[in-house]
Amino acid sequence: MLRGVAYILLGWLLLALEGGLAEVLSLTLMLPATSAVVITHAAFAREVSTPLGLAAAVALGYLEDLHQGAPVGLLSLAYGITFLALRWSARRIHLHGWLLQALASLIGAAIVDLLTLMLLLGLSESLGVRREAVFAAPLRWHGLATLLAAPPVWALLDRVFGWLHFDDGFAPSGPGGP
Repeated sequence: MLRGVAYILLGWLLLALEGGLAEVLSLTLMLPATSAVVITHAAFAREVSTPLGLAAAVALGYLEDLHQGAPVGLLSLAYGITFLALRWSARRIHLHGWLLQALASLIGAAIVDLLTLMLLLGLSESLGVRREAVFAAPLRWHGLATLLAAPPVWALLDRVFGWLHFDDGFAPSGPGGP
C-alpha cells in the first residue's frame, strides 16, 4: 500500500516539476511523459501487485487529467489500460539496463498517447472538439523527450524505493524476519 502511495506522490511531484520547469525555461515543445515512465516502472516492479499498480496508475492518470485540463477520466482510463498492457508484458520479459527501460517507457507513453487519441476522436463530437485539433500536437517530440527523460526518472525511482525499503507490512523484517 505504501509503495502505491509513493508511486502516486513521486509521479505527482515529477508532473509538477516538469510543468514548473517548462514554464521557467520557456519550453514550447512537448514535455516528456514522466507519468508514463512512473507507471512503466510500477508495471515492471516485482514488488508491486497488479491491483496496487493499477490503482496507482489510475490515480496518476486522474492527476494528469487535472493538470492538463483533459476531460476527467480520460487519462485515468488510458493509464489504467496502459498499466495492464505493460504488466502483461512484464510477466514475459525482464528489463536489463537503461536502454530497455527507456524503450519500455517510450512504449508506455506511446500506448497512453494512442489510447488518448482514440478516446478523443471517439468523443470529439460530444465534447465539442474539432477532430483536426486532436492531431495538432507533434507527438514525435513527446516521444523523444520521454525516451531521453526515462533513464534518469527510472534511476530516481530505483534510488527512492531502495532508500525507503518498503515491506508494506506483509512480512516481518529485521533479525527475526525471513
